[in-house]
Amino acid sequence: MEAKQADQEELIDRLKHISLFSAIRNDPHYMEHLLAICSRRLFRANEEIIREGDLGSTMYILTKGEVTIRKRTRAGDSYTVLNLRAEANVFFGELALIDDDRRSATVIAATDAECLEMTKASFLALGDEHPQVGLPVTREIARILSGRLRKTTEDMMTIFDALVNELKGDTA
Repeated sequence: MEAKQADQEELIDRLKHISLFSAIRNDPHYMEHLLAICSRRLFRANEEIIREGDLGSTMYILTKGEVTIRKRTRAGDSYTVLNLRAEANVFFGELALIDDDRRSATVIAATDAECLEMTKASFLALGDEHPQVGLPVTREIARILSGRLRKTTEDMMTIFDALVNELKGDTA
């Protein structure tokens, strides 16, 4: 029993360091509710966790190991976007808690990895039962999405400006 309690405390401590949960991290009851809807998943090195294009309804919190985020170009070529390590207190697949769209990238275990898995259904049920837990997490996801949208808009404008400048150079 003591080992299980220590394991629970370690996992709650991990959750406290995840930015999605910053608004509720200081309330032990909220963190216990959050941990209660998570399940532990183990992945072997090179195992696919998420596949780009698949429908998804699960978010993952990396607790041990490393993963690689990969995307495909329109031509079908694959490239690495990012490598994530558990020590960085990272998560992925969080959009699946909000929408029912297709996965935007592939996530592969770069090493043997352990994740906490949270399903959309369990997250929505938690939010219905305990809105004081679900609402702050949803707000944080919205903040993250807003930042990504701003960056995408900025990147698009940079590309557009470069294209316009290139075209102006061709006609001069």
